[in-house]
This record gives sequence, C-alpha cells and structure tokens, in this order.
Amino acid sequence: MTRSRPGQGWVAKTISSDVPPGKRELALRIQQLCRHLTGESGAKKGILKPTQAQAAKRLGISETSLSRFLSGYSVPAMELLALIHASAREDAASDFPADITLADLRNLRDRANADHCDSCVTLRAELEQLGERSRKGSPQTPAAVVGPADISTEGTHPRSIVMRLTQQLGTLEAQRDQLQQRCDHSEAEADRLRAEIAQLGSRLASAAARGAGLKSRPAAAAASQSDPLPVPPSARDRQRTASAGRAAGNIAAKAGALQRGGRQGSMLSLLHHTVRTLSHAEIAALMCLLRHQQERELADNLIHIYGRDQSHQDVVQVALELHERGAPDDAGTLLRIRATL
Repeated sequence: MTRSRPGQGWVAKTISSDVPPGKRELALRIQQLCRHLTGESGAKKGILKPTQAQAAKRLGISETSLSRFLSGYSVPAMELLALIHASAREDAASDFPADITLADLRNLRDRANADHCDSCVTLRAELEQLGERSRKGSPQTPAAVVGPADISTEGTHPRSIVMRLTQQLGTLEAQRDQLQQRCDHSEAEADRLRAEIAQLGSRLASAAARGAGLKSRPAAAAASQSDPLPVPPSARDRQRTASAGRAAGNIAAKAGALQRGGRQGSMLSLLHHTVRTLSHAEIAALMCLLRHQQERELADNLIHIYGRDQSHQDVVQVALELHERGAPDDAGTLLRIRATL
C-alpha cells in the first residue's frame, strides 16, 4: 500500500460518512494517485514533499477543487482525472502501481456519478413528499419516506427530516455547481486551443506570403526583411505550398499528444477548429500524415468531421487533393460521408 510522504498529510482527507460508496472509492483512488505527485508545474517540479497548493498547481486546478476531489465531495471530469493519472505516473516513474489504469478510473468515475444522480433523485423525492405533508400539518411521518424506527414514534413532526434533506440537497447542488465550473474550464481550454490554431495558421500564411514575395522580388524582399510580415490571406485562398506539410505536422503532433493524454474532448475540439481553419491542401496533407503515422483513429475522426461539417464544394476539393496525393480510399470515404447527409 502506498504511504504518504512526510509532509503530505493533506492527501489523506477524511471522507464523511454521508459520501456514497462510489464517490468514496473514487476519492480514495485519487488520494492514492496524489501521494505520487512531486511538486508544482514549471521550475518547482521535483519537490518530494509538495504542499496541497503546490500539488494543485502541478495539476493546473484550484486548491479548493483538489480538496473536494480528495474528500469525495466532487467528481472530476474524465479529462482532469486522466491528467491526475498521467502526472502521478510521470512523477512516480517505476514506483507507480500497475493496477491503476485509465479504464479503472473511468469505471470508478461512472459509479461515482451514478451515486450522485441516484442521491439527487431520491432526496428530491423525499424532500417534496415530506414538505407537502409538513405543509398539510400531518402529525406522522409516512412509512414510504422514512424507516420503521421513525414511524414507531407517534406524533413525530417531519420538520427536522425536511431540514436534514434540505441540507443534503444543498450539498448536492453545490457539487453540481462544481461540475458546471469544470465544464466552463473545459470550454476555456477549447477556446485556448482554437486561438492557438488560429495563430499557427496565421503564422504559416504569413510565412507563405513572405516566401512568395521573396521569389518574385528577391532584392526588394531582402532589403525589407525587418519589415512586419504581410497580412495573412484568407484560409480558403491560400495556394498549395510547403507550408501545408508544416501545418499538418504541427496539428498531427498536437492532436496525437491530446489523445495520448486522454484529453479526448480537447482533441475533438482541435479537429473541429482545424477543418474550419486550414486550406484544402493542408487538410489533405494532415489526413495523409495521420495515415502515415498509423494514427488511424485520428484520421477517421478528421475525415468524418470534415465530411459532415464542411460544404459540398470543400469536400470535393479535399477529395481531389487526397486523390492527387495517392489516397483514393480516403477520398472515396470522404465523398461517401458527404453523400449520405
């Protein structure tokens, strides 16, 4: 059994008795993972006895969120759970337990969320029934709502039970708000990725335009190398240049890293933004590169997204590019996807 390092007492959070079994089991597993963390991100990685604040910074989350995960009051998004797993595995190296896998964490998270949902439904139903009987002045708590021990006390008013359930419902609603905040965090991450891709496309377009100017006017271009780069042309008007290969390489590397890190949502957001940003030649080059690198799932996702989301004319243009690049099967698949819409 993994033990906390001295100074890591914050890992062993006390889990309240009202935390459901599924959430309790997930919290204990997160505690086990966090025992392997060694410091915060940036220059302070490698701290053998990190504080909770340093560990939270290592994971890129708030200290409050980390505390709630460890105590079972919140269930992290799968993307964040995969990040905790990857960070702990990186820090632990050969000491990392082989039995803690992403599949194991996904199953634990599913059970924890099931506990959360069932509790919400049950507590709301009980609260509504008890509240209704309380308003009507019923002197006795019904057997369908509370157990025999409660019924045995004749004349017991359900007000205290209503208050208890209200408090528990408030806790569940706070957890729902936490989930919404994590959802907002994921959206912010997607926005950051979109901005990064847009900036990358702008730089590549500027480089292509600058290269074209150097070819047509080498002397003038050489004399003005310190001038600002030209304004990027429209993504749909760019000519096919060597930049298509560079753009494909950058996007393929980014998408592959996100997928290997278990960040499926961010990877799909990246692909969705890519199909709206890159030119026909760049999209075709990216598809061919993913096939060459044996990234079959990424290539299939990209083809389906492009065939479903882009216009008929765009799909035909990319299919033509794929055919010219020696990928007739992917060209046919792309056309068939479009034809079935």
